[in-house]
Amino acid sequence: MIVYMTLLSYWGFIAFLVNVNSRLSLKYNSKLFTISAGVSLFLVMALKGETVGTDTLAYSNEYENAKYYLEYLLRPTELGYSYFNFVIKKLDLSFQSYLGIISAIVVISVSTLYRLHSKNILMSFYLHVTIGIFAMTMTGLRQTMAISLTIFAFIYLMRNKNLLFFIFILVAYFFHNSSLVFLLVFFLRKIRINKRTGFIIYVFCSLLFVCRGFIASLIMQIIPEKYTRYMLDVAYVNPLLIIVVMAIPLACLLLWPRASDLDNEDEPRIMSMLFLLSCLNFIIYFFALEISLFERMSFYFMIYNTVLIPNVIQKIKHKNIRAIAKVASIILPLLQFLISTPGGSMGIDDYKFFWELED
Repeated sequence: MIVYMTLLSYWGFIAFLVNVNSRLSLKYNSKLFTISAGVSLFLVMALKGETVGTDTLAYSNEYENAKYYLEYLLRPTELGYSYFNFVIKKLDLSFQSYLGIISAIVVISVSTLYRLHSKNILMSFYLHVTIGIFAMTMTGLRQTMAISLTIFAFIYLMRNKNLLFFIFILVAYFFHNSSLVFLLVFFLRKIRINKRTGFIIYVFCSLLFVCRGFIASLIMQIIPEKYTRYMLDVAYVNPLLIIVVMAIPLACLLLWPRASDLDNEDEPRIMSMLFLLSCLNFIIYFFALEISLFERMSFYFMIYNTVLIPNVIQKIKHKNIRAIAKVASIILPLLQFLISTPGGSMGIDDYKFFWELED
């Protein structure tokens, strides 16, 4: 945990330095913030040892036997990942270099998302670690690749480049079939949110909790047979986590900016999409109570909370309210991170650099 706290402290120091130094008149969406946060995040991800993350050793074994996995089609419907491994292994790169390549792809996708759409890049990176998908990126390498590709799909969708959106989803599908769930985003692209419509949508989404069992039973009938083993697993989702993911869009609605406060005509579209994805995130957690398979699908939408929160905060006109919201967005996610990470299912708490594991 020391490494993670050092990373968060480093970002906090940068923010403090800029705020107290009048000569550093940097905007919250400065490229400097993207580079400094992105590079430091990359180093933490790329330099980790194989014991960090419950699945890392298994991925190491798959990488070292990339040819075998491909020849015997051990991932018959997710050949994109098998070919990805095979090509890099043919370059005779070590598994540590392989981790570096994946880390670079993840950081580039996240950094691009924040650079284009976040109003406070450092806060977005901070939330990425504390309540975002950071833990998943440290262990679930295959799904992490798929998530990164869907982030690029989102970016192109916001640019109205629909063809590229579908291309990135298709490529992501060959890394992890669950990425098809991100196709839902395409059908939300024209919905616009204000405070009133936002509350209506939020209440409707919340009521789905009541009929989650019925909807889950319908979904189970169409899920491919190869995923039946996931359905047999005990579905357990921490109730605190559900409360948190439901509280995020609700809190943002209470502070939702007026149309006149937005910078340009494209911003309402971005803000609306971020809110809808946040609601979709907690709906998926409802279904995860019935089908454990669904919990991993939430990672495709969780990342967008790390953009929604700072964007809403930056639009708060009242200085004191904005300050309180910032403090809450720092302390509460940090508490969740400190409580949920030690002993968590992702197994990232005992961080060791790769050279610490060498004989």
